[in-house]
Amino acid sequence: MLGSLPPELSGCVATPQRILIFRGLCSPDQIFHRRSGGHLSWSTDPRDLLHGRLPDFDGETLWRSCRGEDVFVYPDLGPLLHPGQFIVLGPRSTRTATYDRVTPLDLPRRTPLREYARLTYDLLREETRRWADAGRVGILLSGGVDSATVLAALTEHGADVTAYHMGTDDPAADESGYARQVCRHLDVPLVTVARVTDDEDYFATARDLPHPFNHVWLRTLERLADRIAADGVRVVVSGLEGDMLFGPLRYGLHDILAADVPAHEKAWMLRGLLGTRWELSRLLRSARPSYSLYADPEAIAETELGSDFLVPHPDAAPESYDLDFAPQEHTLNLALWRPRGIHLAKPLGARPLRRLAARLPDAYRLIPHAGRTIDKPVLRLAAAHRLPPDVRRHYGRTWLGAPDETWCLRHPDALARVLAAPDARLTALGVVDPRRLAEVLADPRALRRNAENLICSAMVELFLRDLESNLESKPEARLRPNGTADDRR
Repeated sequence: MLGSLPPELSGCVATPQRILIFRGLCSPDQIFHRRSGGHLSWSTDPRDLLHGRLPDFDGETLWRSCRGEDVFVYPDLGPLLHPGQFIVLGPRSTRTATYDRVTPLDLPRRTPLREYARLTYDLLREETRRWADAGRVGILLSGGVDSATVLAALTEHGADVTAYHMGTDDPAADESGYARQVCRHLDVPLVTVARVTDDEDYFATARDLPHPFNHVWLRTLERLADRIAADGVRVVVSGLEGDMLFGPLRYGLHDILAADVPAHEKAWMLRGLLGTRWELSRLLRSARPSYSLYADPEAIAETELGSDFLVPHPDAAPESYDLDFAPQEHTLNLALWRPRGIHLAKPLGARPLRRLAARLPDAYRLIPHAGRTIDKPVLRLAAAHRLPPDVRRHYGRTWLGAPDETWCLRHPDALARVLAAPDARLTALGVVDPRRLAEVLADPRALRRNAENLICSAMVELFLRDLESNLESKPEARLRPNGTADDRR
């Protein structure tokens, strides 16, 4: 029965004897559940399962959330389902099983890069066919190749599509020129919604969030969703999943040497690797399967954002990426898109493209060439003759965090009102160090270095306040500092 359902669906079947919860292979939705004594409850909103009491949040998990990691903060709600799994909950039993899985596409050995690119676009074009007769469709158009390639496929079906772009007046982060080029080339109307930079508007006006949205764009996305809904658009497609399915999660010399690719392409990539910024010693270490140039200490130090105001966790493992569940996406669906009657679709995450990505050699997720490392080469090549050259070659040339850094430099008082308040929850929980925070807020260089994580931490703090406020009528619903006893009887 479950195998016949669309893979985008998640759901629940309840009988007097048992409850079955399932998650489709391509579904972003997680249905949480919890046992409490003889009571079993389930919901897509974790707050429904708290039974009037705030959970004992784990300090390291909150610390990771404050650093912008896409982690799920609620304890004791699970186990979480992987895509294609179901769980059967009986009065005293729990059984989890897999009913659907991604099987790699059956392709000949040493399939070349151009064939992967051709197949990718053919599959994407077929996946977007369903929206051709769906009425007016929107697309979230950035300046990158993912959403632009999806838009190109949509227009081949003659879809009535409008592009929506988050604009900024900061030239360092402005990608609107790429969006305009794409829309002119494909003859698609473009609507630009300005990113929010005002002090009073930077944080969302209505924060009814089921989970921390630890990201800098919440208020801007709220504006964007309001505009899309006002335009009467009910289906919005995006380029989500492009990074995860076609980008590099790991990379090294081993991925080239062991790759199932034509010999001449392998030689070309090895020559290109020698011209990159990676030192020879790191390249040689990456010949080991366990070593990734994106996960070694040097790479982490290069990309790690400042979190000088947080209590250090020196023994914490490096950030890991959960490919099966994205709490940020789940939060946006529940709190932003669906309340406005908007369905967010992800054509790049459809089953056929997942099957292709499962067959894709890691060597084709990044190409070293002319001293640069070009990510998502399959998508770029798929769009080679369908998009303006500037767009398909656009990578690493914008500073998307510049507006957030500028806002923090201009409004440290707004951050202080949230994070340095006498009753700040993150301070009580031992996540934020008030002395370190004061030093960061007083130093412009530290403000710039810590800007993104300051905003993420403020979003976590506001979530904790709102959660406590929603349960304030119950005397036991108080956040407790770490180490305080919690009577659960």
